[in-house]
Amino acid sequence: GALPLIGGTLLTTGIALLVALPLGLLSAVYLSEYASPNVRRVLKPVTELLAGIPSVVFGYFALLYVTPLLRNIFPEIQFWNALSAGLVLGIAILPLVSSLSEDIIYAVPRSVREASYALGATRFETIRRVVLPAAFSGIAAASILAMSRAIGETMIVAIAAGQTPTWPPELLKPVETLTAYIVNVATGDAEAGAFVWSTIFAVGSLLFVMALILNTISYFIVRRFREQYE
Repeated sequence: GALPLIGGTLLTTGIALLVALPLGLLSAVYLSEYASPNVRRVLKPVTELLAGIPSVVFGYFALLYVTPLLRNIFPEIQFWNALSAGLVLGIAILPLVSSLSEDIIYAVPRSVREASYALGATRFETIRRVVLPAAFSGIAAASILAMSRAIGETMIVAIAAGQTPTWPPELLKPVETLTAYIVNVATGDAEAGAFVWSTIFAVGSLLFVMALILNTISYFIVRRFREQYE
């Protein structure tokens, strides 16, 4: 019976990654390659401030502001829905992708860029063909870390996505994620020791296995594509 929960989790996580990965990578490239030192000194802390906002605030923001805005585009969207939760979840993990990717890109030696310029490459070509491939392992690891963070997020999806397990999950309707199910059972009326309490340990074990798989993939990607410079 965990399939609807897995589907809801993957749906909201997928939406979040579609938001966080492109925006996070673009902001990282801008901060490391285009922004002046003064601009970088200001914008990077501002971006990282998003990570300090409590997730419950993000959840109510999605429920009370993002969903009404989405109703202008999708009139049939329900009050609790996967799309709103996924979009705001993407904003919540955006600082993680942006900050880690920016540090990784910034760490690529200046000599690598200068060698590319010496061969006649433009700045854009250098970024696309030299810098990003050199930082690929770190960017991939940061993306997988952000995915793990999205899968393990609780309050945003519990508040904005609803607590209705459905299969197959739909963007504009309520869904329930693995973490939201744990919250629902743990704060419900079930007595401690009841059979339903055993299910939250099973769901928690499933979350642990998913995180372990993602971290293992990240480890092998770093080992396979890591670039070392003298």
